[in-house]
Amino acid sequence: MILTGTLEITLSKPLPSEAINDMPKIVEFLNEDYLKRGARRVEDAATITEFNANLNTIIMKIKTGTKVRLDEASLRVKNVLANSMGNKYRIGIRKLALKDVKVILDTKISISLKLPFIKGITEANGKTIIELTELYEDDLKRPLFLRLMQLIEEKEKRMKWGGKAEHWVLLKNSDIRIQKPITMDPNKILEEIGWIKRMSIGQWLYTPPLTHLLNALKKLFLDEVVKPLGFQEAIFPKMYPLEVGLKTGHLKGVINSIVFASLPKSYDLSEFEELIDSMYVMDSIEPEDLQKYLKPPTYFLCFAQCEPFYWFFENEILDDNILPIKWFDMSGPSFRWESGGIHGIERVIEFHRIEVVWLGKPEQVIEIRNKLLERYEYFMDKILELEWRMAWVTPWFYEQSGVVQEEVKSINIDVPGTIDFEAWLPYKGPREDNKNWLEIGNISIHGTKFTEPFRVKHNKGDILWTGCSGFGSERWLLALLAQKGFDVNDWPKKFLEYVKASPFPRSVISVSYPRTKEGKELLNQVISKLNW
Repeated sequence: MILTGTLEITLSKPLPSEAINDMPKIVEFLNEDYLKRGARRVEDAATITEFNANLNTIIMKIKTGTKVRLDEASLRVKNVLANSMGNKYRIGIRKLALKDVKVILDTKISISLKLPFIKGITEANGKTIIELTELYEDDLKRPLFLRLMQLIEEKEKRMKWGGKAEHWVLLKNSDIRIQKPITMDPNKILEEIGWIKRMSIGQWLYTPPLTHLLNALKKLFLDEVVKPLGFQEAIFPKMYPLEVGLKTGHLKGVINSIVFASLPKSYDLSEFEELIDSMYVMDSIEPEDLQKYLKPPTYFLCFAQCEPFYWFFENEILDDNILPIKWFDMSGPSFRWESGGIHGIERVIEFHRIEVVWLGKPEQVIEIRNKLLERYEYFMDKILELEWRMAWVTPWFYEQSGVVQEEVKSINIDVPGTIDFEAWLPYKGPREDNKNWLEIGNISIHGTKFTEPFRVKHNKGDILWTGCSGFGSERWLLALLAQKGFDVNDWPKKFLEYVKASPFPRSVISVSYPRTKEGKELLNQVISKLNW
């Protein structure tokens, strides 16, 4: 990104000839020193390419990179001139105007013309040129302009990152365990035998038998991974105000996957009488008619599940006596609009997971992540006996800090980023194809991504980081069934102990359910293999 503009400085009185003669030295100081501070490379700094001093006006053409942006460079120029002209010649600065501002990007990006300060956008030779309106000192100081520059810079970096949400690098994988892969999709079996039933798009009802397996798996995970590390259970709300999503960044990054909630316009039932009468007569309701009685969305449903953790500690000051803080939540569902990617119980709109969250100093957060990493590997390898792998999936928005490059030979995992756990789904195809692997969990270190916007502070000014880990119970169970099948003799011993710890529930077998004769026969086969 390159920014150019013409800075016009209006003085309180005309410049004497001595002051005009001083200008080359002042510009030299700015170019060689003051405008380079904070930038390691020359192209990232700011440079005055031309200047002219005449009577009570100084005009400078400035070119800047991304570390010392045009707004900051203009204010630095003003500070230097105010000091030098004020102390020596008693001349003040009356007005600061930045004209002919252009942001030049070496890629094509889309920016709305409705945004503040945007005057025009042109594209040529693979570059995008964004022209801004005339800016004044108050504009240069306001966060609004700074945020606009950050938005443009972020969009450019996203494009350079290749349009990907994250880059994937293998860290470790298990031995090959499966010699005779099961080719049947567990989702189809579960639906045919009536253990799950689709209620709506991306939403299922799990009957008691599948619920029993899910609960056994979750309890096993808690006993083997979460509780030994001292995490304590909390109950988080599952609907959050929009402001929370602004601070976490989810509204800016994944708004297309978020499910929103609206409140009724009134609590007075009589105001809904016309709609109620219509439903009574028509025995139906049109969503468009209902929308007239609702307020605009003011909440969004649980997306990442960890949001309330940061929200709870907003504006709090913590000390060493309470750190680190280690909680987990498993009290309710999460919601994600997956659109065309919905499939079975592995990719749904409503799903369930155990969310593990922690807060502390950087070294504490890293240590907890490392211990979790050890327990996860033990859980996948020794407890569930899966074919698994783990990968470093640094999000694109960390790329600018030099965390990872597209081609890497070594990785420092003790920086903000995410480690994913994946399991092979044999029914999808060979393990050599990445498309046949399913992400079943992850561990993330956020750095100050959440402690800064929520202003979570330490009483001695120490830096605080956060981390989180998600255990999607449906996905873990699907991976287990995909690799082990429905024959109890093939299930991992420890998992089977938890399944047998309480009586296995009866399956629903009625005149019309499961819906097909083949489904009922398959259900009987599964039950006989389970010996229940």
